Amino acid sequence: MIQPDKWREILHETILYGMLFKAIAFDAESLNQDQLKMSYRPMFDTVSMWAERKHHEYRSQFGRMGGKIHVQKTTDSFLYLVLVTVKGRQEECIYNVSHLKAECQVRLNNYLYDAKQQAK
Repeated sequence: MIQPDKWREILHETILYGMLFKAIAFDAESLNQDQLKMSYRPMFDTVSMWAERKHHEYRSQFGRMGGKIHVQKTTDSFLYLVLVTVKGRQEECIYNVSHLKAECQVRLNNYLYDAKQQAK
């Protein structure tokens, strides 16, 4: 049995990993203009693929819970609005953009730390 608000946690992770893989892909693209792309591009690609895979895993899990994301947008530079339907019920979720960015950084730091530990 799914906990009543478990869908909120899954949606939150879906949003975070979606933002993270897009941000990393954007940064990697800007690196194409730089002479250092030979050194850093593979790392960006690996991390971006990891974040995209996590995003799709959470999005699929959200769908299996009866959820569907309709709208994701920044209303201003402070708020991020998400409109979803969960088991036939429409929901509006509002997030603080600064908090989402900070949480993305935590996910990225954890990934890099774990990768470093596995390399030892």
